[in-house]
This record gives sequence, C-alpha cells and structure tokens, in this order.
Amino acid sequence: MPVIDSHVHIGLESFFSEPISEERRSRPAFQDRMENSVASQIDVMNANEVDRAIVFGFPLKEVDRVLANDYVLDAYQAYPDRMIPFGLVGDDTESWLLKGMMGFKQQNILYAPERFDLIRAYQTMAEAGVPMLIHFRASEGYSVPEQAKAILKQVPNLKLMVAHMGRNTPNTSMRVEEALLGLADEPNVIFDTSTVRDPAIITRAIEIIGEKRLVFGSDYPFNSYMGGDPLADELNIIQQSNVPESVKERILGQNILDYLGLTIGKEAQ
Repeated sequence: MPVIDSHVHIGLESFFSEPISEERRSRPAFQDRMENSVASQIDVMNANEVDRAIVFGFPLKEVDRVLANDYVLDAYQAYPDRMIPFGLVGDDTESWLLKGMMGFKQQNILYAPERFDLIRAYQTMAEAGVPMLIHFRASEGYSVPEQAKAILKQVPNLKLMVAHMGRNTPNTSMRVEEALLGLADEPNVIFDTSTVRDPAIITRAIEIIGEKRLVFGSDYPFNSYMGGDPLADELNIIQQSNVPESVKERILGQNILDYLGLTIGKEAQ
C-alpha cells in the first residue's frame, strides 16, 4: 500500500521578504531552519519509503508567498509522481488553481491569514473541490471545533483538513480529543497526525471519527532540531498505535488518496 505524507514544508530561506522579529524567533516553531529543498525532501522520502507528499511553503507572514508557491509548483513539475502541490492561501486562489495547485495551507498563528478575504478563498476551493489545510489555534480560549464550524457554517461544502489533529502543544495530544469529538459529525473534515506523537490518541481517533478520516503527516522538516529523522519518528507513531494493520494502511496512504481523488501506481516508487 502507498505511504503518503500529508504535511510537508518545502522552500528556501531566501524566500523571506522581511526579517523575523526577536520575539517571534523565541517561539518553538523557530527552533528549526525554515528551509527544505526539493532535493532534500526527495532524499528523506526515499530513505523512509514514502511514495508521495503534500508539499507547501513555510507559512510565515515574512515569507514571500508568491516565491514559496512557485517553488512548490516547480517541485510538482519536476516530480509529478512524488509531490502533491498545496499553495499558501491568499486572495489569488483562482490563479493558483489554474497553475496546478491541488489544495491550500493556512496557519492561524504565524501566518496572519486575516490579511486575506478567507471566506471568498474557501468558497473558491469548495467550488473546485480542493481542500483547505488549517493549523488552528488550540491554546486556552481557542476551540478548534468552534473555529472549524464557523467556517463550515459559511462554506458547508469545503473540504477541511485539521493540521496536527487540532493539538495545542507540539509533540503531545493536548486538546486533540476535544477537537475529534467536536468535529465527529462533520464528514468533510479530516485530521492529519503530524507532531502529535502519541500512539494512544491514534487509537482513540479511530474510535471517535472512524478509520477513513485520519491521515498521516510529518510536518517535515520541523522537529529536526531534536536530532535523528523526524519523518521516521512520525511514521513510527503510526506503527506503534494499537489499531489493525489494515487501518494503519488507510492512515498511511489510502485515506488521503481517497480524499483527494487520486490514484498511485508503481511509477512513484
């Protein structure tokens, strides 16, 4: 069965159009370099026998979004059987769809998405049948289900992917069950497993939302600062979970292919 990574950042540090403030650099997200070349990504995928990856730029307000999106599309052109291109969301959704984007990414903490007319962007995505992957705020006072449902109330047909299973603190399952329970009745909503790192919550997620709405993600190259191979570490979390092998196979690949309406063949190997 195919292995698909549903959450990968690619891009170069040269894409930064303005410096990052010292206050922002002190945040956990900035412990890793904001760089992952296409060649590096292919190498790590090959090393871990990952067939394809959903790739997008580093979602920071300081990043030149056009350069980041163009890099993603160039990666797709170079490796059409390995890369699934998602763009950083903005007010130009239609044009990026015409260029080949298959979905979009939004980060609600570091990206300042309020710069854009998001509802119009979501409506365009819904009409095109492509998903919106969102890293929601999940800290005290922010409910992931409430944020997601507010969007779906206005754009009911939007395919919505919840990044990091809606967790709060990186590499924990803090507040994940709350997100799963709160969105269990939304069939168009799926969850990616990146940087949760709790095998028990994988099992719990299947109990709450079923086996078809959970997809593997790594958030690569984040967590590289801890040493080792963060992609391998994320894959191991799925393997350590107490779910049947058939369900692991769905999580690792088939679910996201079904969600995107894609097929995969031996050519991606």
